[in-house]
Amino acid sequence: MSDKRTHPDNQTPPDPDRRQAIKTGIAGTAVLSALATGNVSATAQEPAPGGLLSGQVALVTGAARGIGRAIAVAYAKSGADVAALDIADPDAYREALGYPLGSEAELDETVALIEAEDRRALKIKADVSSLAAMRDAVTRIIDSFGTLDTLVANAGVGATTVLHEMPEDRWKTVIDINLNGAANAMISALPAMIERRAGRIITVTSIAGRMGSASSSNYVASKWGLIGLTKAAAIDAGLYGITVNAIAPTGVRTGIFGGLQNDPQWLAGYEAILSQLHTLPVGILEPEDITGTAVFLASPAARHITGAVIDVAAGANARYTA
Repeated sequence: MSDKRTHPDNQTPPDPDRRQAIKTGIAGTAVLSALATGNVSATAQEPAPGGLLSGQVALVTGAARGIGRAIAVAYAKSGADVAALDIADPDAYREALGYPLGSEAELDETVALIEAEDRRALKIKADVSSLAAMRDAVTRIIDSFGTLDTLVANAGVGATTVLHEMPEDRWKTVIDINLNGAANAMISALPAMIERRAGRIITVTSIAGRMGSASSSNYVASKWGLIGLTKAAAIDAGLYGITVNAIAPTGVRTGIFGGLQNDPQWLAGYEAILSQLHTLPVGILEPEDITGTAVFLASPAARHITGAVIDVAAGANARYTA
């Protein structure tokens, strides 16, 4: 008698090697090829020596703390050398934003964490809102590492005010850093990638780039624009074998909240809002929750993904209308 009765919907029993390869979550060219041919060996299931990003050079902006630091360290753990870029000046834009940005000491700590993974690190102090500064940064990376494989345009700020009371400097600062800063990083990195006919660009937008949000028109506009920039850049860069994708996180515990995140009452209220928005039983995320997606998008497994926005949003994205 056939054993098909023992499997749901009378399906043939799943191949154990294929099932194991899926369970491991290890994705790369060798694994994908083996899956396609049905010839998955124990060797094919193992990660490449040094990690998924072995041999790569990555530039991560806003790397002094938060999501930027988490991604920079995750890339180092995955085998990449990393240029960690940040304005590294707590007083920069403090008047417009109302809170301190990352410090040089924090950027130094990021560099130390990268080097602790036995990877090369390059510390760069630069303001992403300056195209000249970003071009100089990429030149330094090429001079130091010889190449640039991946750009993570992560640097971002926020400052809440209702639109009709928005100070001009608060509007301009958020747009200049979040949107223009990402464009400056892309404009600076693309020539080197085009020359090699290869590269990965990853922007960090937000679920606020997918929906309206009270008292944050400047932030929403910047993140919504960043999604448009990502998709347009994917079209321009695709001819040269370069992928451009975005990650859209929900609320993440970062310095963008300033001193508010140290206020238990505010934090409890924000957690309650997120818990209502999310479909998974979680509130605010940690920066490390974003790193898996960032590593995947820079890895061989994502070589045919471009122009996409991947939501790391605990199900908040299930409520989008499109």
